[in-house]
Amino acid sequence: MSPQSTIEARKKAHLDASLNSDSRGKGAGLDGVHLPYDALFEVSDEQLDTHSKIAGIEIQFPLMIGAMTGGTSFATPFNNILRGLAQKYGIALCLGSMRACLNHSELLETYGTGDVDALFANLGASEISVYPPHIIEECCKRLGARGLFIHLNGLQEYMQDGGNKDFSISLDHLFRFLEKFHLPVLVKEVGSGIGGKCAQRLASLPIAGIETASLGGTSWIKIESSISQNPHDPAQIEALNQLGYTLEQSLRDCIHVLKPHQTLIASGGIVNAVEIIKCLAIGADLASIAQPFYAAWHKSGAEGIEYLIHEYIQLGRLVWRSTGCRNLERLKQLAVSS
Repeated sequence: MSPQSTIEARKKAHLDASLNSDSRGKGAGLDGVHLPYDALFEVSDEQLDTHSKIAGIEIQFPLMIGAMTGGTSFATPFNNILRGLAQKYGIALCLGSMRACLNHSELLETYGTGDVDALFANLGASEISVYPPHIIEECCKRLGARGLFIHLNGLQEYMQDGGNKDFSISLDHLFRFLEKFHLPVLVKEVGSGIGGKCAQRLASLPIAGIETASLGGTSWIKIESSISQNPHDPAQIEALNQLGYTLEQSLRDCIHVLKPHQTLIASGGIVNAVEIIKCLAIGADLASIAQPFYAAWHKSGAEGIEYLIHEYIQLGRLVWRSTGCRNLERLKQLAVSS
């Protein structure tokens, strides 16, 4: 099997495994976060302003379709649909890892076509040591991306067959990359969260924001182990899968250290409109959701994805109005606690 065929097979296995309930975490864990409820619904739908910003780019509703896939032929129609719907509904979209098209420019089309105002590319932190910043930047522009997410995935790399077993990223290395890269850069985890001193150190860099990608959503530790030729002991995997930060912990840690211009994106097991609004009320600028969109595509195609986006936005507006807040600034001032 060629290297490209191997990558394509792994990407398909990743997506198929994500549909297995065993690969999902325990959810966003926000049941203890209570929103105020205005039975009068004094804020009408017409009065509600749901605009937000990601890396300085305005979006109509604080939602991002999170990174999923690209670099393989089966991803092309999926990414085309995501692009069209993200633009139609005025939300953000983060593409799957761009590593494949850095190696093979003919794979650019697998990341979809069509303009999206808030489109972001995505690349593993290990790769910024492999490719010069100007090459990555040029590829971002060819994808139509307005910025780049760098994902931190040390646990996943270790579990992945052929992965980087010695994953390590220094703050200095990230800073040197940022100095030479001219698009906004955000940093994300992939399922274990960002918090504590790591959040503080990242916030000290000239980044545009952080996506939490906390415990509770898709577990890449479990997925990689499930498709590995040399799977680890399930008890060990279960223990590793508990390392990191919950969504609420990540959000509260990041809120304290991020600068006003840096975007905070909540992700990690979010599956409904109430959870989206709870994250905003804690202090996030927007929420990111990924796996439910692929599950909708797998079940119902493009109609399933559009239905889900519509539900998140319309029910999100309803929940938002029920708090008595007219806009995101007011919603954040609630400072809800659990």
